[in-house]
Parts: sequence; C-alpha cells; structure tokens
Amino acid sequence: MADSVIVSQDVKEQTLNRNVLLAVFSMRVTRWPDGRPIRVFVLPDRHPLHDLFVKERLQIFPYQLRNNWDRQVFTGTGSEPEQVDTMEEMYRMVSQTDGAIGYVSDSFKLNLEQVRVIDEF
Repeated sequence: MADSVIVSQDVKEQTLNRNVLLAVFSMRVTRWPDGRPIRVFVLPDRHPLHDLFVKERLQIFPYQLRNNWDRQVFTGTGSEPEQVDTMEEMYRMVSQTDGAIGYVSDSFKLNLEQVRVIDEF
C-alpha cells in the first residue's frame, strides 16, 4: 500500500486528480463541489511525508507551496492550511472534521470507517 490522501466520511468525491489536489492544498479551491468548505490539514514543512506528498503527488517543491500560502496570508486573499504535528493528529483531525482532507503514510493504521482514502502516492 502506498501513502494515502484521506478525507472525512462526509466528502463525496471518490478521487481527485493532481490539478484539483494542487488547487486544494494551495488553498486556491476552498469549497467542495457541493459548496461545503474544505478543511485542509498538513504536516510541518520539514516533515518527510509532507516533502514526499508535495513533490510526488502535487509535483512542486514544498517551498513553492509555502510561498503560495505566505503570499495569500500577507495579501489578505486567503489563509494557510491547518498544521498538525503528527500523523496521529492528522488522522484524528480529518476523521473528526467535516469536509477535511489530509494525508498519512502507508505505515499508519487507518480505520476506514472513520476516513476514506481517495488517492495514493
């Protein structure tokens, strides 16, 4: 099993292509197609899984994602995602937050009754 992008159970999307994932994690798309807000959770910039996810799945460098978030916050046009410190916290926040999206490594034991996997990288 590969590392996974996970969403809360209330999210109806079954898959997200790279462009949509990039838009969501760049905080340019802030609502799901049904209009509900997207709550994005990320690990710290220097976390190895964050680095892997951004490079392999989003196909950009982590500093580019950080620059995008900083620019939106500085100009008042957006916000940055909510940062969690561990995969356990990522899983807990995604499973307990409506409209949430995040990612976990393949070593993390998922309870698929609480989150859904929509993509692997």
